[in-house]
Amino acid sequence: MHYFISRSPRLKLIAVAGLVMLGIILLAAVSQESSHASAKPIDVYVDDEKLTFAIDPDNQDGTTVVQMRPLFEALGMEVKWHGESRSVSAVKEGVTILLVLDSHEAEVNGRSVQLERPAVLVNDHTMVPLRFVSESTGALVHWNGVHQEIIVYTPEFLSYYGTNITEVKEMLDQLQAEIDAEYAAAKEAEKEAEREAETPDPSIVLPPAVDEADAVQLDQLQGMYYGGQFDYGGYECGGICWLFYTFLPDQKIVVGQPKGGGPETIDCAHDACLSYSIKDGMLIIDGEEPLSIGVNKDGALEIDDVAMRKVVPVPEGTKLGGEYISQGYYGLVGVTPYASSWTNYMTFYPDGTFTSDQSSLASLDTGNARTDSSSNAETVKGTYKIEANTIELTYDDGTVERYVFAIPPQTTEGRIYVQIGDQSFHIKTE
Repeated sequence: MHYFISRSPRLKLIAVAGLVMLGIILLAAVSQESSHASAKPIDVYVDDEKLTFAIDPDNQDGTTVVQMRPLFEALGMEVKWHGESRSVSAVKEGVTILLVLDSHEAEVNGRSVQLERPAVLVNDHTMVPLRFVSESTGALVHWNGVHQEIIVYTPEFLSYYGTNITEVKEMLDQLQAEIDAEYAAAKEAEKEAEREAETPDPSIVLPPAVDEADAVQLDQLQGMYYGGQFDYGGYECGGICWLFYTFLPDQKIVVGQPKGGGPETIDCAHDACLSYSIKDGMLIIDGEEPLSIGVNKDGALEIDDVAMRKVVPVPEGTKLGGEYISQGYYGLVGVTPYASSWTNYMTFYPDGTFTSDQSSLASLDTGNARTDSSSNAETVKGTYKIEANTIELTYDDGTVERYVFAIPPQTTEGRIYVQIGDQSFHIKTE
């Protein structure tokens, strides 16, 4: 069974009309999540702003329909609904679009245009063909099938940054070709790994192996589960938001990381223990929005469509060896001159000591970005101790930090992963 671990972002800087444009490639990992990519709702970005829809965009045969009003407003159009003719019109300077529900014909500035998919009504929401509407306004539309994203740039937005559709399309096409190639290579590597397991560098001190958790039973959930939810723009968590749910006796639950480290440190006198119930496929937590919950086809727990792993206590005396890295970024694909990336290095030694380029691991918990940390960061030292599912880091200045620690089932891709709090670290083998 393959589990989602992490994605390693790579930054590519491309100069376009004097503007440095940052393209972030989220590499496709050999993971459980990659098999669920096609089931992920389509994300739509207009001028680097993610649109929010009450109904998920729907793609059929390569044509996507989305909710009318969020799209039209993002494109700067004035929208009118005509009930008698069951049609909608949208106007901006120089462009008038008329769409009739269930019709394969539309009008652009009075000219008839054929549609591959008509505008339709779904649960009282009008859904319109995204590419037709966007391109009718002169916008650029780009489809990223690997990550189920549609990126739209308006002429006004590109003009503001001193570039144009032709130049940006060339850049996005180049980046997409690399994404597609790397995704294909990752899938091929997954197949190859299944045929012949790779042996990690023998100089690396491997964490002890752990057994898989028992089969998930929703009416008997106990212990901590965690999983990664992609933050494609990097604005919330630096690329991946790690979610933690700890199920306790008496229908109690702790959402997020315990204050003391691992789940064994939970004390409801200090941690926020909430009541919960599971009904009709929904996890209902007091004071929280209900979340979907179930068991996926691989037998893993899923909460809010995120595959979760159970935190299994590591063997007594676990030590680490080697240089581990964690990576993240800030900023969307496209014209985002303020985008940046960070890489955090931690070297662990079997004698219980460590070095880090971060003065405090907690400084990255909020996803704050920093660029090229390895080139100018001051190295700090300390000692570490791993007990159950808590890692305690004691820095030389006396600072003590405690985090959830877990060893996920290791893949055979030549990397070794450990989870330390909100960060997934993999060992640097080169």
